[in-house]
Amino acid sequence: MIKVVGAVVVAALFISVLHGSGTEENDLWLLLSSYEDMGITVKDLAFFLETHGYNAEPHDTYVTVKFSSGNEVYLTPNGASSGLADLWMTRPTQASGPIRIIPTEAIKKNTTYGKATNPDFIKAVTRTLIFPVAPLGMCFEGSQQVAKTYSSFGYNISYMYDPSAGGYTQGHLWVSVEDKDRRGKWLAVDSYYGVMTDDGYYTAPYSFDDIKYLDSINPSWKVS
Repeated sequence: MIKVVGAVVVAALFISVLHGSGTEENDLWLLLSSYEDMGITVKDLAFFLETHGYNAEPHDTYVTVKFSSGNEVYLTPNGASSGLADLWMTRPTQASGPIRIIPTEAIKKNTTYGKATNPDFIKAVTRTLIFPVAPLGMCFEGSQQVAKTYSSFGYNISYMYDPSAGGYTQGHLWVSVEDKDRRGKWLAVDSYYGVMTDDGYYTAPYSFDDIKYLDSINPSWKVS
């Protein structure tokens, strides 16, 4: 499938492949290049073309335009790129619908972690850092430092996040560290209080291995 991205290329390809003058194709490209709308949908695009005299039919992810010559072209809204749409010579084959960009198990919900009881492991985790790592109320910064330190010693870590934890405007973030010798057993670490044995620290609404996933949990609000 060839994606056409310029008026010159459009004209040349249609002359060689469709054996036509390319006038209708060039006029369509000129129209598309004269407008921009980063939020335009497939239905909006078809309606816009129809109001300009084109025989346009919307599909799930693209619009078909049929010329008087019988030739067809295919258009897909191009978002923030220049112009209204990209022009295709053959029917686009990309699947419709949303595309998952985060692995299924990357963010675990309402997971309870097994609490470690190995005294040697607990002693090692306790002595690795001096607490508090960060001032009270700065658990986001402190937890990242805790995770970085334990990871550097070869431990698996998991961030634990409760967005509704009382007393914290953005919720509470802490870290669980896995026992190397007893997989599946973890020790919760608060960046201010240190090692925690309270059962509440071993269950969280969200847990994840990489801090980048925090942005997928916290909504970004806009004011109109």
